[in-house]
Amino acid sequence: MSMLSIHRRAALGLIGGLAAACAGALSTLPARADSTVTLWSWRTEDEAAMHRIFEAFEKKNPGIKVDIQFTPDADYQNRLSTALRGGRGPDIAQLKAYGELQPFIEGGYLDALDDSVAELKNMPDAALGGARGRADGKLYGVPYSVPMMGVFYNEDIFAAQGIEIPKTYKDFVAACEKLKAAGITPIANGGANGSAWELEIGVGVIGPTLYGPDFYDEMMSGKATFEDPRYVAALKRFAELKPYYSDGFAGIDYTTATQQFIGGKAAMFFGGSFENGSFKSQNPKLKFSIFPFPADDASTKLYTSAFSDGSYGLVSESQNKAAAIKVLNYMASAEFAQAFADELGWPPARTDVTVKDPVLARMMEMAKNSTPYLTLVGFRWQTPTASSVLQSEIIDMVEGNVAPEKLAADMQAAVATWFKPKQ
Repeated sequence: MSMLSIHRRAALGLIGGLAAACAGALSTLPARADSTVTLWSWRTEDEAAMHRIFEAFEKKNPGIKVDIQFTPDADYQNRLSTALRGGRGPDIAQLKAYGELQPFIEGGYLDALDDSVAELKNMPDAALGGARGRADGKLYGVPYSVPMMGVFYNEDIFAAQGIEIPKTYKDFVAACEKLKAAGITPIANGGANGSAWELEIGVGVIGPTLYGPDFYDEMMSGKATFEDPRYVAALKRFAELKPYYSDGFAGIDYTTATQQFIGGKAAMFFGGSFENGSFKSQNPKLKFSIFPFPADDASTKLYTSAFSDGSYGLVSESQNKAAAIKVLNYMASAEFAQAFADELGWPPARTDVTVKDPVLARMMEMAKNSTPYLTLVGFRWQTPTASSVLQSEIIDMVEGNVAPEKLAADMQAAVATWFKPKQ
């Protein structure tokens, strides 16, 4: 996914600058009666849950209504950037993280929240990193989740086939063989119709067991590159699992793959924490959990990829900032984090929650041993991104038309045009 290039009129930049300077003062003002705060989101699958969360907020804050508007992810970023350029954006916008956030900051479309949302200080760096301006270090969004990645598995299928959670990669392959022999798709997976981002997540699931928890820091310092044998090994392992992916892998999209897992036709699925609530809402009877991808040696400590999924930011041209800031303070609170965990079932941005869902509890346990999701956290800051190259070539790699070494070299050549290692 390439970054957006945003150019802003000087007058709009001046308004954004003045608004940012006044943010602290506005946070202390009472919201006007019957204020309606518009909030845009791309998480269409969370629509019902988010409405329930904000219905509870509105009951406690009768002077404020939250109008949540959802746009499918594929169209959201374009809709938001077009609206902001034309001065027709929402009061609060859900924001992508890391490099995809920066053009909105640089264009002056967002107010910094450091002084107006005090609860940001109670969030971990893993959450805040995706909402921070790269140039000024200020926070431009309220994070909502720090997802991690792993292998979702159908507990009933595993039990019926006498399969335990694999302790080694050899065990994992043996489980896949047993499932395939029983006529069950071992791993629901595919990258057709714009779903190659799901395949990138698959590499993120497998990668940490092969390149280890320190590889991210080595990449940032320039000691390692994508052509490192450890990263190439992760690509190879993802490709060699092709016999266990959905039949017609190249023609299967994300929606079809998730339905195969949700419907009990596939035993496993490579995914992120955000799938938990979605899976449960679509099939409440589905019994599933998650485990980290196994390493070659059972004694190897297993790590998971983690990242800040995004945040909610205050649009500089909002005409309803006092109410919007009140909403953002709620979204930064422990109360919202608890509701988010309860309703959506994926790790909230705050850790001071009571975990009631066993799958979420397992996720948060796994997240204690995490490393940054490499291609997102480290290499989506400028174009061409590592993700754009990976997503464009990974199906061909799995199909055997592009060597893993070639894909790794292409990724490195792309980011080398802009990436400067930390000294």
